[in-house]
Amino acid sequence: MKKKNKEYAQYEENKKGLTLIERTREHQLRHPNDKNIRREEKGITWSKITERDKRLQQFYKEHIYTFVDENDLSKKAWIRISGFKGDEE
Repeated sequence: MKKKNKEYAQYEENKKGLTLIERTREHQLRHPNDKNIRREEKGITWSKITERDKRLQQFYKEHIYTFVDENDLSKKAWIRISGFKGDEE
């Protein structure tokens, strides 16, 4: 058994012989209000969609990333899909 002293608290480290079930029960006792429910409203809040984001989404709709050389499979590029405005026919 190993004792650790800190400035703000004293505790004993006695976790060596605990099973997984015992650890889970101790953790549940330390956090009694935790219902283990994922909350969607928490987390990162992103800003509004900017003009740049809109242009990028439009670019992805109008283009496809594909191979440009039949012999060299390492050459890829963004190719415009026909049927969108601005195409010369």
